[in-house]
Amino acid sequence: MSTPSVKDTWEPSFMRLSPSKINTYYKCPREFYYKYIAKIPEKKTIHLFRGTLVHAVLEDLFKKQFKNFSSWEKGNPSEWMEEQFQERWAKDIDSKFWLSELHTAEEMAAMKGETQDLLQNFVGSVNKKLNEMVEWKIYKSKYQAWNSVAPKYAEKWVKSNDYAVIGIVDAVCNDFDGGTTLLDYKTSKRYGPYLPEDYYRQLIIYAFLYTLEMGDMPNFVGVNYLRFDDTFFVKVNQGVLDEAKETIKYVHDCLKERMEVEEKYEQKPQNLCKWCSFHTSNGGTCDAEIPKWKPKFGSKKKYDKDTFKNSTLSDNDIQSALDTQEGEGDTNTVWDD
Repeated sequence: MSTPSVKDTWEPSFMRLSPSKINTYYKCPREFYYKYIAKIPEKKTIHLFRGTLVHAVLEDLFKKQFKNFSSWEKGNPSEWMEEQFQERWAKDIDSKFWLSELHTAEEMAAMKGETQDLLQNFVGSVNKKLNEMVEWKIYKSKYQAWNSVAPKYAEKWVKSNDYAVIGIVDAVCNDFDGGTTLLDYKTSKRYGPYLPEDYYRQLIIYAFLYTLEMGDMPNFVGVNYLRFDDTFFVKVNQGVLDEAKETIKYVHDCLKERMEVEEKYEQKPQNLCKWCSFHTSNGGTCDAEIPKWKPKFGSKKKYDKDTFKNSTLSDNDIQSALDTQEGEGDTNTVWDD
């Protein structure tokens, strides 16, 4: 395995980057300017605090609670999680009275219940897996089972001064084959059977930085969706590390070209503009025109028995297809390219 290296002739820009900053630049350079160069404050919502709260509870779980695992093993993990959640919510959410001016009581209650559920889902999943390891006689106790899968690090800072980029990995875990997996916990919903580009970009940058700092390339990086107990993994190899390096260098090079001139940070009009704090519709100064997206409806292509005259389908299959079409009527739509 070759460790990523810096070319002698290349220099980073005037700003230290992070996966979040890089993803913001890819999403919209103008938003990047407002957020990280002009440093215009964003509108604060409960969503910004929910992620911080969840990560704080998980960090406490990994760093403190499991150090005294014997007492946790004899007790009720759900009760411990409930106690930690209520304490954190009162401190990090309820204490910010101005949030009630932005969200209704129903919205606050719904968010609290949702956050509570995803944390309970996580600790319940961990407890179930540990019990299974003992039940299947893989380990003699849950304590031994936990030691085999516990994160080596929680909230691990990884950085590179040469590339002027820094990140925080939620959990660095042991693989069963002795390798390493980096995990990032998400409170968001899943986006179908694939990994969103911004999540992928974040993960490979973590892999790149971890390899630089630790001198050891992880086997996998992954996103764990807490509310679903579902994880998407990316296999790490030299190609992935090279892709991350080029991604970092690309954004640095763009910043060196644009420096701190607002007009050089182009707008990228998109549907997400309607939720951007910097857009004029939300009291900001960005006047990007939000695209008016409308689906184009059309009728589904009709077919009859002549369509299947050269087909190898059986008569029963052909009739079944025709019957299905008849039952669907004209309610079907297709998306025009």
